[in-house]
Amino acid sequence: MLLTTHLACAVRNKATVELTIRPETHSFSCRYTLEAAVSPGPFLLTVNKQFTVAKVTGAALRAYTATPFFDNYQKDTLRRLTLQFANAKPRQTITVEYSGKIGERYYTDSLADFTAQANWLPTIPNQEYELVDYHLTVHVPPAYQVISTHEPVRATPGTYTFAGTGPNIEITAMAARRFTKLASTADQVRVTLYKANRPFNANDTLLLADAHKIIAYQNRQFGSKDPIRTFTFLLPSINRSASGLLDNAAVIAYLTFDTKDPGDLMILAHEISHKWWGYGVWNTYDNWLNEGFASYSGLLYLKAVGDTASFQKELTKRQKSAATAPALINFDVTKYDYPSLRRVIYDKGAVTLFELHQRVGDAQFFRILTETAAAKVATTQAFLAIVERQTNRATRDWLATKLGT
Repeated sequence: MLLTTHLACAVRNKATVELTIRPETHSFSCRYTLEAAVSPGPFLLTVNKQFTVAKVTGAALRAYTATPFFDNYQKDTLRRLTLQFANAKPRQTITVEYSGKIGERYYTDSLADFTAQANWLPTIPNQEYELVDYHLTVHVPPAYQVISTHEPVRATPGTYTFAGTGPNIEITAMAARRFTKLASTADQVRVTLYKANRPFNANDTLLLADAHKIIAYQNRQFGSKDPIRTFTFLLPSINRSASGLLDNAAVIAYLTFDTKDPGDLMILAHEISHKWWGYGVWNTYDNWLNEGFASYSGLLYLKAVGDTASFQKELTKRQKSAATAPALINFDVTKYDYPSLRRVIYDKGAVTLFELHQRVGDAQFFRILTETAAAKVATTQAFLAIVERQTNRATRDWLATKLGT
């Protein structure tokens, strides 16, 4: 999961998205309107280089340019839109109209997957996961259905409308010829699974049951101040990866996912925990506040269900990976490849939390996690301040040294 720069501003940006999907040709067109806070000077947006920008408009827009640039973090060439406004108003509204082909990993002959990893929306650089109020309308052929992280506010054959608040990059639409739905409520928590183009099987039923258990555990251990009450799983029936969303949802994009396997159970706990671990700056070392925390949350659940052998096996793997990894604080994510990033952000982050857990014990450790989750902590320094409040200056300094070496 890739996540946000900081908490939402007092007045959130607003995104209105009109998406037209053409599944038969694996193509789409989109009209994206953003009402955003802007600073003096040029306003920047990033767009997937594979898409064709047809038009950029705005009442106060004076001019814009579209130029390619190489993003050192994503290790890819993107397109940057540089906008100039005719006035200095602190909020501006702009519309980008564009079209393109759906990436090969995000479609089948009866599915179109517009989720965060598809990189289908324009974004403000370094604010990709900033919370926005959004209104999403999706047009599809009448034979198709559309789902998102929430039920639609309106649905007619060929048109589905969704509304909510979530990270800009996580505004989600998934279109398929058929979705099957499986849902249950336990302990006042509603969990829903949507599966594209296939019937549910025993593994899906087990996933639903295990999700309830994981949510109950995580709500109790560190999510009590902002508990999960509803959670949605999107199963696109393709083989790619899993990703947790801040909006109480997760995409499980595997053809086979069996939570009887400790590895899959750990992944499930990891992705659910991103409901709380999702505010560290995604393209800096502070991303360990997302992925390191989620990785350790997955490990914690294995231990919680009594699978100490798998817990120790997975922990040992991460300890070996982290042993020769660079320091976490000031780790420059733009200078390393993805495997190296995982060793630091995921593995060293998780191992450091394990060592903190060992130092302070269960009671203090889970108080630290609970305060961190409730505060939606975005920076390592803010986390260190919480550690000091919950323990003492010596533990804070010990942890800072661990993170810096």
